[in-house]
Amino acid sequence: MHIPIGKTAEEAIQQFRNNDNSLHIIHQEPLDGGIILFKQKSSQENNSNLQMEYARKIIFGWKWAWGGGYSIGESSQFTSAMDYMSIPELSHISTPFPMLFGHILDPAIQRVTVEFEGNEKRVLAEAKLVEVGPESIIWFVSLPSSATIPYEIKGFNDKGELVTHKQMDDPNGMGSMVLEER
Repeated sequence: MHIPIGKTAEEAIQQFRNNDNSLHIIHQEPLDGGIILFKQKSSQENNSNLQMEYARKIIFGWKWAWGGGYSIGESSQFTSAMDYMSIPELSHISTPFPMLFGHILDPAIQRVTVEFEGNEKRVLAEAKLVEVGPESIIWFVSLPSSATIPYEIKGFNDKGELVTHKQMDDPNGMGSMVLEER
């Protein structure tokens, strides 16, 4: 497979994704010799979608390295508080993966953590929350390569109370989480 090189990270990703202009960049995060671009389709009602792409800086420019995304339609049975996706580590390329990311859809969630087994002990990773528009917040956390499944995603309110959680047993998993009944 030929992976094109671009003058910018965005150009490299556009070329790799065959110039798909249906997604627009909502956040850029420099990370590990490269940059992560978070992208989203606009004007999709009752739908949560997020794309994450990682491009690395190389001697001749930028090159797409890894990425993925999700689209989750809103169910009439419940209202999602947050959604998530896991991108696994690549064994042959230096990347900031595994990584979990998603949208916070309920303003009650003020903090997100991910717990996992790593080097024979339980580890807690704090997610970064970024406001990307009016009432729109994304979250993401890069995990060490020693992190092993299961991952436990936890959402907390402004009082530090656990309001949602989900155990992930699939390193390629995605889904939605609802607020727990009080």
